[in-house]
Amino acid sequence: MVPQNLGTVFKNTVDRFPHKTALLYKDKARRKYLAITWSQFAEKVERAASALLANGVREGDRIAILSENRPEWVFVDMAACCIGAVTVPIYTSLAPAEIQYLLADSGSVVLVASNQTFLEKLAPIQKSLPLLREVVALDPLSSGWQNPMPLPVRELDDFMKQALWQKDFWEKAEQISGDSAATIIYTSGTTGFPKGVLLTHRNFIHNMALSRQALRMSETDVHLSFLPLSHVFERMAGYYLLVLMGATIAYAESMDAVPQNLLEVRPSFLLGVPRFYEKIKRRIEETVDGLKGPAKRLFAWSRAIGSNRRRACEEGRLLSFWEGAGLWAAERLVYRKIRKQLGGRVQFCVSGGAPLPKETAEFFYDLGVLILEGYGLTETAPVISVNRMEKFKFGTVGIPLEGIEVKITEEGEIITRSPCVMKGYYGLPKETEEALKEGWLYTGDLGSLDAKGFLSITGRKKELIVTSGGKKVAPRPIEEWMEKDEFILRCVLYGEGRRYLTALIVPRKERMCQYAALNRIPYASYEELLKDARASACVARQIEARSKDFASFEKIKYFALIPDDFTQEAGELTPTLKVKRGVVLKRYEQELLKLYQEKGC
Repeated sequence: MVPQNLGTVFKNTVDRFPHKTALLYKDKARRKYLAITWSQFAEKVERAASALLANGVREGDRIAILSENRPEWVFVDMAACCIGAVTVPIYTSLAPAEIQYLLADSGSVVLVASNQTFLEKLAPIQKSLPLLREVVALDPLSSGWQNPMPLPVRELDDFMKQALWQKDFWEKAEQISGDSAATIIYTSGTTGFPKGVLLTHRNFIHNMALSRQALRMSETDVHLSFLPLSHVFERMAGYYLLVLMGATIAYAESMDAVPQNLLEVRPSFLLGVPRFYEKIKRRIEETVDGLKGPAKRLFAWSRAIGSNRRRACEEGRLLSFWEGAGLWAAERLVYRKIRKQLGGRVQFCVSGGAPLPKETAEFFYDLGVLILEGYGLTETAPVISVNRMEKFKFGTVGIPLEGIEVKITEEGEIITRSPCVMKGYYGLPKETEEALKEGWLYTGDLGSLDAKGFLSITGRKKELIVTSGGKKVAPRPIEEWMEKDEFILRCVLYGEGRRYLTALIVPRKERMCQYAALNRIPYASYEELLKDARASACVARQIEARSKDFASFEKIKYFALIPDDFTQEAGELTPTLKVKRGVVLKRYEQELLKLYQEKGC
């Protein structure tokens, strides 16, 4: 019988594996990972749930969590699931005004914050949150700490002491409806205010079951959790899915500590975003650049062997005896050493959250590491499609999960229908009606399906640029292609209603300074360097070289160089580091207009 709610999924796993390790966390004092078994996990959940009930939290109440990944995050979340409360995850990187908006819009009655640093962030805004009645700190508060807020702040241990024994707790938890809300996750949209996506227990359970089937995972798997649990990708694939299987979750100390934690935890698979894999790729390339003689030739040979295997796979042919022998040797001499840097046990990697460059996936595959790119949305809990170990195609986001319907409309928009699709946007009936039509979710993404069912993403419908000549340009593929250049960090296209495209370009500062030194370009400041015609000419050459296969209306005719990268603090990036196009184009409107005014267009 399929469980109807997440609390029951959790309890079933506790009953199956009471003494198996559920969670691993780094003890800072002892400098080693300590284990929490499934039965210990259940005790923490029951205490947290009982404390919430003792403090007046009822079914449907919202509980906000402002914390990095840690065991207490999931204790509180699973406790909420068991009593029918609704969690509202909040990125720790958000500004106070953004946190205020999420707390107010969701009507959260309890806020669980990691430490006093985050609590101090909230001091200026708490008076405007009349519904908030409890604030709980996960870390002990410093002695003498002055609480800057009107509400008292209680440490988690003190809060848990109020837990009252609940008769028939787990039996009552089983009664929570699968159609009741489990969470409100706010989309980090690149335009306008974030919308709260209301996901039910059933949404997640269905997606968990389908994802497990597609990726062939089991209770023996071990996961290193470093992507934020506030994001639906990590929430489902790095937490709920592992609860379903009875696998082990280890929490990274920080992003900086991930390389070391990989060696300590030795995960069996990895979940990452493209930037994570691209950083590893750059590190490997920098290491290889420093090699000389036989070592460098060995690496080049192993890549060639891997590339040959990839082509054979794409062509559907078997390797010859000698090709197989070469692959065997490359595995022992090179591939195994690379995987050892990931812990030595990684069977596959999954990439989501943003498009993975095809060449990045090919680079890793050629070195014996398979990255399976997938696609999903917060609104679909989240996975819609994913490549499989036995069936993958680089440059695509794989085949839709079993039972998930995907269509492409006449306008090229991807629409999907399944039990994973959200209940709606919290408090936004009009927006819900626009997104959901006859059970189909209109994703806003543009894409295509090939003859074998592989889905490709080509852009965002709302981001389409329509030139004065009526030509439609999807900006992201062009921007991403430009951002692969050694001189270009960011590229943002503009050209709505104009004769041609222009762009804002943020150069890679280190590379530009190297170029200036090599070409003896004097400058007093970096800003002055970017105003030099020779710097502009350098970037122009790079853009022209990368545009040679573009249609004429897709080419960047003029551009403005921006010295500083966009930041989340300035409101230019989302918590997932996507450019807020509207904000950026508005901020640099005058620079863009000059590119047309000076040319008489």
